[in-house]
Amino acid sequence: MWLTAGPEPGHLAAVTETGTAAEVTQSAGHIWAELARKYGASLVLLEHHLAPEAGEGAETLDLVRIGADGSPHWLRVWPTPEENPRHAGLELWMAVHGYQIVANPASWFDRCEDEGG
Repeated sequence: MWLTAGPEPGHLAAVTETGTAAEVTQSAGHIWAELARKYGASLVLLEHHLAPEAGEGAETLDLVRIGADGSPHWLRVWPTPEENPRHAGLELWMAVHGYQIVANPASWFDRCEDEGG
């Protein structure tokens, strides 16, 4: 969990899948709801997981957006195809900030902010 900077500060949370990809995907709405209750609605949730279909050791980072009905929707943050109009901005964000999420082993995320970790 990170604090965000801006006119209205919020929180950025990253959920790293350590088992099967379906576990976090199926729980994304519930995870977002719990975090929003604790930290407020000014919350950004990212889902980080392995993507074996994209090649050996490939990973993805998706933005989880919650619809008005509470259902989750995913938007790929990284990697994105070069023809994506947001590619350059997302690559820059990954280089400056995103590496903090994907560069650490899954066990790094086992520590919890509330537990003093």
